[in-house]
Amino acid sequence: MPDNVHDDGGSATDRTRILEVHQAYLDANSTFDWKALRPIWSDDPTNVFFNMNGHTYVGLEHWTRLWQYYGERLETGQWEPFDVKVIVRGDMAVVTCHRKTKTRWTGAPSERPVWHVDKSFTSRSTMVLLKQHGDWKTVHVHFSEARDTPRPGNI
Repeated sequence: MPDNVHDDGGSATDRTRILEVHQAYLDANSTFDWKALRPIWSDDPTNVFFNMNGHTYVGLEHWTRLWQYYGERLETGQWEPFDVKVIVRGDMAVVTCHRKTKTRWTGAPSERPVWHVDKSFTSRSTMVLLKQHGDWKTVHVHFSEARDTPRPGNI
């Protein structure tokens, strides 16, 4: 297990596989390789995913359409995780981390979302996985941009 990973629960085999699924997602995300999602995401059409763009997506097919759209209009670098935590309870696991990356809009300027800024930044990630048919599958993700501004009330 990498040095920057803190783990709690589950077997070493489960934690290793969970981190492999997490890394497979980061690799796929770097190029919006939507085909790479099928082996690591649950095919339950009711799963809910929260994207960093502020919108909610339901099911793998919905997320796939988002990546097909972004794949033609957005470039990111490799998502470099740090402060990774893996919590396993039975057949459910949660992986949290911070991730460094960059984004650059490559689509038509008229399609550029108002909120998008080309930049390097840190985001936060929560992935929930279930053991289904003997393998770990992602059933929920929640992404948001991290802030480096002062915390409210310095808390």
